[in-house]
Order: sequence, then structure tokens, then C-alpha cells
Amino acid sequence: MRLHLQIVIELPYALAQDVVYGLIVYSMIGFEWTVAKFFWYLFFGYFTLLYFTFYGMMAVGITPNAHIAAIISSAFYAIWNLFSGFIVPRPVRPHPAAVIMLFYFQTVFPWLICVLA
Repeated sequence: MRLHLQIVIELPYALAQDVVYGLIVYSMIGFEWTVAKFFWYLFFGYFTLLYFTFYGMMAVGITPNAHIAAIISSAFYAIWNLFSGFIVPRPVRPHPAAVIMLFYFQTVFPWLICVLA
């Protein structure tokens, strides 16, 4: 029961945080101000924030303490950044590397970048 309450309590907090962050960043970047585009921006920002929040909760929950969770999380963040297109861009990757493409499409970062670009 406690786990469900931790998840439920994060939903409005993340929404409030995303709305404040979304208003500031969306206006500073200079995106086109249409209602549909702004709400799509908030939608993807909200669920990305929830994704990382729940990932952090999971990492702390399955490890014995927060220090080991930080080590494991940093390893996963390195893998996510490697396959997201920041370090090795998509046109440069070798074509027959099916495993690399599998990791690319399972990682959240490239999807977020494609949506926000």
C-alpha cells in the first residue's frame, strides 16, 4: 500500500513542477505559441519527469542504500546517453548493428528529442 501512495503523491507534484518549468522554458526557447503545441510540450515533459522520478524510486527500492542506487543509476544514465544519439549520432552508426538500434529505440531520450525538436 505504501508504494502505491508514493506513486500517487508524485503525480500532482510532478504536474505542478512541469507546468512551472514548461511555462518558463517554452517561453524562453521561443517555440510557436499555439495551445496544441504547448500542451504537447507539457505532456511529454510531464511523462518524462515521471519516468525519471519512478526510475529513481525503483533504483533506491531495489538497492540496499542510496549510495549503491546512485552508482547503478549513473551506469544506466551512461548507457542511455550512449544510445540516445548524443555521443554517437544516428547517421554515423553502423547499419547492421541491430543491437544498437534496439537500444536506440528503447531509450527514452531520442523519443523526447524527436518530439521536442
